[in-house]
Amino acid sequence: MELAAGTKLGPYEVVGPIGAGGMGEVYRARDTRLDRCVALKILPAHFSCSPEQKSRFDREARTLSSFSHPHICHLYDVGSQSGTDFLVMELLEGETLAARLRKGALPCSDVLKIGTEIADALASAHRLGLVHRDLKPSNIMLTKSGAKLMDFGLAKPAVTAVSGVSHKNTPTISGETLTTMHSPGSPITTAGAIVGTIQYMSPEQLDGKEADARSDLFAFGAVLYEMATGRRAFEGKSYMSVASAILHKEPTSVSTVQPASPSGLNHIISTCLAKDPDDRFQTAHDVKLQLGWLAQPGANVVPASKTESRSRMLSVAGAVLAIGLLAGLGLARLAGRSGDPHREVLRLTVPLLPKQELSADRTMSLAISPDGKRLAYVAAESGISHLYTRRLDQFEPVLIPDSEGAWFPFFSPSGDWVAFSSEGKLKKAPADGGLPVVITDMPSFFGGVWTPQDLIVASVPNMGLTTVPAAGGALRRVSVKTKDMVYPQGLVWLSGEWVAFTDFLSNRRAMIAVNLSSGEVHPLLENATSPSFSAGHLLYYQGSSVWAVPFDSNKVQIAGNAFQIESGVDEQNYVAQVTASRDNVLVYAPGFPGNSARNLFLVDRKGQEKKLDLPPKDYIDPAFSPDGKRIALVTRNVQDLEIIDLDRGTVTNLASEFADFAPVWMPDGKNLLLDLSRTYLSSNPGGQRGIYRLSVDGASPPELMRITPQISHVTSVGRDYAAVMVSDPATNTDIWLLSLHQPYEMRPFKQTVAVERQGSLSPDGRWIAYASNESGRSEVYVEPVPGPGGHRQISVEGGDQPRWVRNGHEIIYRNGTKMMSVPVQMQPTFQAGKAAELFDRKFDLGGAVSGYDVSPDGQTFIMTRSEHDNPTQIRLLMNWPAVKPASK
Repeated sequence: MELAAGTKLGPYEVVGPIGAGGMGEVYRARDTRLDRCVALKILPAHFSCSPEQKSRFDREARTLSSFSHPHICHLYDVGSQSGTDFLVMELLEGETLAARLRKGALPCSDVLKIGTEIADALASAHRLGLVHRDLKPSNIMLTKSGAKLMDFGLAKPAVTAVSGVSHKNTPTISGETLTTMHSPGSPITTAGAIVGTIQYMSPEQLDGKEADARSDLFAFGAVLYEMATGRRAFEGKSYMSVASAILHKEPTSVSTVQPASPSGLNHIISTCLAKDPDDRFQTAHDVKLQLGWLAQPGANVVPASKTESRSRMLSVAGAVLAIGLLAGLGLARLAGRSGDPHREVLRLTVPLLPKQELSADRTMSLAISPDGKRLAYVAAESGISHLYTRRLDQFEPVLIPDSEGAWFPFFSPSGDWVAFSSEGKLKKAPADGGLPVVITDMPSFFGGVWTPQDLIVASVPNMGLTTVPAAGGALRRVSVKTKDMVYPQGLVWLSGEWVAFTDFLSNRRAMIAVNLSSGEVHPLLENATSPSFSAGHLLYYQGSSVWAVPFDSNKVQIAGNAFQIESGVDEQNYVAQVTASRDNVLVYAPGFPGNSARNLFLVDRKGQEKKLDLPPKDYIDPAFSPDGKRIALVTRNVQDLEIIDLDRGTVTNLASEFADFAPVWMPDGKNLLLDLSRTYLSSNPGGQRGIYRLSVDGASPPELMRITPQISHVTSVGRDYAAVMVSDPATNTDIWLLSLHQPYEMRPFKQTVAVERQGSLSPDGRWIAYASNESGRSEVYVEPVPGPGGHRQISVEGGDQPRWVRNGHEIIYRNGTKMMSVPVQMQPTFQAGKAAELFDRKFDLGGAVSGYDVSPDGQTFIMTRSEHDNPTQIRLLMNWPAVKPASK
């Protein structure tokens, strides 16, 4: 079947052919809804003949489409129209590894780099239960952003019996169907029968057995061999001779073919190519660690035996493996001895994976299951955070898919599920890995707890204490007696219908207990955070230490004197995260720079930075004035609004205790537009929460422009409108437009079930750039103002926090730690160029709106960075009740 240009399959319009393979034709197409180019793959007619295989394909496609990895070609959509089945994939620019290998072997540095990227992709997908089954050079694309593994989780090679060798005859939905006989340099196939390339098939696949993750590692070893040597690991003039070589022969060692290659590489490849799956590396993550280790200077040692190989694997993985073993031993020793005062406390450190750090900045990113067997934590790598879980009796953490930007994880009572907030939704996922399920839309979320009644109690701004069934449903506000509103943080279930938390709206951060049915309140402690109920004690964090106090959960009251469990948790006065299981396991992060001092930096377009000569404070959301000479920003911990004059070096405190987030300059440079917080309004009787105009010279009081009952933040000001980010429980986070002309009407501009945020208006006010997760991850789009009109995606592989500069000729956006630039033109029609990286440096992500700003000429960035790094390890105390009480 050949499709002509202009043919439409659903919303996808064919532009032209790209090529053909075992899946049928491949076309360049345009997604007319999102105005982006995609790869459209037309599946062969026999694809739907097997209901079992069609069902398997649909199941794997759903899993893969929800999964995003920088080195896996993204599957956007699966469709069927008029009997034509098709896939919609990310369109990749570059060349396949197969094409590159026609030029010969790759330099060792490229082998290690590409190998590490593909191993990382395999490791992440294997955790989801996805096996490639047809890994080969033609399924690896080399792009400017790195290697991309194509058709992951969708390949199922189909082979037939040849010369007495038994093979499964299973329909394929990926790979090449090559109908030509063998020619020099071409893969060996059987005309019309072999789908895939036999040189990369594992012995168990040739034996007719089901492929698993270790089969992928065999193919990966063959690919590494070919990259390092320029020749295939297993050659032959016929199908049978190649199959025989795979089953019975060893390839010539890499060091023999390429004497200059590191001998350690030969060990990695030969281990991947072991005939018995049990003799190979057991996970792709192990291979990634080995390749990463080999890439380090001076790392070129070859183990002399499998025993020594295993020892080096432990040293490469470092304490991650060793601590996992210790944790398992610790659990075994302490099982059944909860609270035994004659047992010693066992202190353990669990490091994160290399290049990872715990997410921080006022969010709880750490949890332990009630039974003390699993950890959940949010870790960031290159500025992108995801949720991980880890059984304490196992070495490897598990990546929870669809968890980008996760925060506030917490477990179900059994520990089998983990709940978390991500992209404006409250989700739950199997704790040992699996696709999350949406519980409810929840644009803003500050922690929760899952009770034995299968009820989730959540802290939601604008609503306070709420509940929602764990199976899904609508939020219900809990009416708390004696208080109109509470701001719960650190929720913990005590007993029955009682929960405890720290109320951050109280003057002294009081910890209280609340009955979910009656709203009855029991005061517990003051200046105490991170409560947990463990081994008959209420645990909490106070004054850089972890404390415990006997607690009667039936009477819901303190029943003794407090004593210190762990001191010096945060020597630098950080915000510590503390959590405990119901019996004897205490977990904490050494300390977070969430409220710590930050420095301000001016950064040029190459990433060269200059620290401003100002005292470090909890700065967030800096904003350049229209002339680029002043900066407005908020000091969050004291809610001060300050103006920095860059020429004079002066700092003016414009107001105190009222600025929540993100002051935005008006075009005249004389006024700011911002949302006023509850703190300010409570000290000003009759005041209403809303968007106010504030004079920079302080000559006049704030002018209310629009009441906003919901949480809202001004993100940009244009010629006629201000862009406002509004949190709505029904539609997540939306973008509204506020007219700058009386009567200051405000209307929704982008209001869908997706999260739309951080709207940035162009200088002429005719366009708006914003971030949305409609595609499954945050991307930057541009749309005309005031609308209607189609929106155009301008970011690549993720993006948020857009900013217009250079009189509207450029859009800057953020992708993790990378700052990206897109050239644009608005006359006569809007057109965007290709995104390019300006620099990759670690700076703070900021508050609700942004962590940076760009000068109007696009030459200078203002950014913040904490004086201290986020933690890279988690600490555990097993059998904490054995700590000797030291009275408070």
